[in-house]
This record gives sequence, C-alpha cells and structure tokens, in this order.
Amino acid sequence: MPHKKQAAPTKKAARLKKPTKNIIALHYLMTRSLNKKEAAALYWETALPTTISELHHKHGLEFEKAREPSRPRPDGGVSHFTRYTLKESSKAKARALLGQYQMPEGLK
Repeated sequence: MPHKKQAAPTKKAARLKKPTKNIIALHYLMTRSLNKKEAAALYWETALPTTISELHHKHGLEFEKAREPSRPRPDGGVSHFTRYTLKESSKAKARALLGQYQMPEGLK
C-alpha cells in the first residue's frame, strides 16, 4: 500500500508551541472555574495552587479565589478546596497568551 504524504504544517502552526500544564489550565479557566479535584479529573493536575501562582506571577493574570467545602471526612471534619476563577479583566491577556500555543484536539 502506498505511503500517503502528510501536508506540510502551515507557517502559523509551525510557530505555535506545545502547551504546558499551566497553559492547559488556562485553557479551561477561560470558560469555567476550577478547584483542585476538578483539575485532577480533567487533565491530571496535581498542583493547581502552584499553577495559579505561576500564571499570576509570570503572566500577570488575576484570579478570584473562593474557599468551598468538600464532602465530610471520615473523622467528621470537612475538607475545603479553593475554587479559582479567571477575572474578566485578565481574559484578553489570557486569550493572547493561549494564541501562542497549539492546543491538542481533545481540548478544543
């Protein structure tokens, strides 16, 4: 069977970078808020607070943070998670940053 040639990547696609964990988190944060448990389920994120901190300090993005209870623990206590939401005032900057990366098909 003859080997099919693949089309050469466009110039723009060739310039786009592979997304990092922080960029994948930002992709999701453009349309929804996240807490640590949700991020782990979506894309295997294990350090969401660090990711949020890096996005803030390296790129100047601003986030709203809200503490929310999780289900009760076996000892009767309640665990809490922080829910992160990208502020509207940071969305234009975030869109520009995301535009530098080639997102995997499953994330589009």
